[in-house]
Amino acid sequence: MRSATLAWAFLVVGLTGAARADTLHLYSYDPADAETRHTAGPLTFTVRKGLLHTTVLNLRSTEAAATADLRAADEKALGPRGLAGALGAEPAERGLYQVEAKDDGPALISAFCPGASRAWMAFGPVKFDRDLTVRVIGAPASGPAKLCRTLRFSFHGEWLTLPTTPPIDPRSLSRNRYPGT
Repeated sequence: MRSATLAWAFLVVGLTGAARADTLHLYSYDPADAETRHTAGPLTFTVRKGLLHTTVLNLRSTEAAATADLRAADEKALGPRGLAGALGAEPAERGLYQVEAKDDGPALISAFCPGASRAWMAFGPVKFDRDLTVRVIGAPASGPAKLCRTLRFSFHGEWLTLPTTPPIDPRSLSRNRYPGT
């Protein structure tokens, strides 16, 4: 019995230490299609990764001085059927974030979803060296949430530190996708 208690204690201490080991990552993406290139251009996402979770904190235009904060959201905010109701089908993109309506957030909402006063972004898995699909969902002040557009990105690289002056030069990425590029 004592060995089982000790094993539990080590497991709890190990998980607690790992939970504190969250790390920030700055993943840069290039548009993978014409719509994404026209609407969003290249973007950099700030991501907090932990042992059991990944959280997208914000997005930043890689070519301009625009940043929008994101906040994790419950899909109930989209209406009774959640993501499936807003998108019309059960999506693969399950990480839902509301675009904060402060700083550059309203401009991003307007650009990604014209006519919407609120917007959410549903992310597929956000991982190093993996392409990304983001579904932008918008809603007017009163009315149902609906899909505005689907953005597709190709992974470009990871910043080891964020440059202090915008715009970001994507050629100065610290860790590229393929060795030698």
